[in-house]
Amino acid sequence: MLVTFCIVALNSEKVLGNLLKNIKNQTFDHSSIEIVLVDGLSHDSTKKIMQDFKNQNDNSFYDICIYDNPGKTLPCGWNVALKNYRGDVILRVDAHATIPDDFIEKNVNSIISGHDIEIGR
Repeated sequence: MLVTFCIVALNSEKVLGNLLKNIKNQTFDHSSIEIVLVDGLSHDSTKKIMQDFKNQNDNSFYDICIYDNPGKTLPCGWNVALKNYRGDVILRVDAHATIPDDFIEKNVNSIISGHDIEIGR
């Protein structure tokens, strides 16, 4: 199962690095994780942090894709991600989130067991 993990960010340089470290620590097979990073034309180093992460980890994951979000808002960024993801499952978190090492694994196991997951209504 290919899992797309999506982050939509705007001017998130202070927090994005922490979440990217969390993603590197995931227990789920990295070769089955596509990472979709969407930048809302940030004025800080958010896009550079994304590009550095891609450059340092591209061979560790199924793929790491970076897209621009000219709409700059979270819904517009989410639409960019939905137009470009390739996974069987898509998981999305905000750039300021912190996730445990088994976040992807637990979500996938819940989906496989027949549970739909929707968090953050």
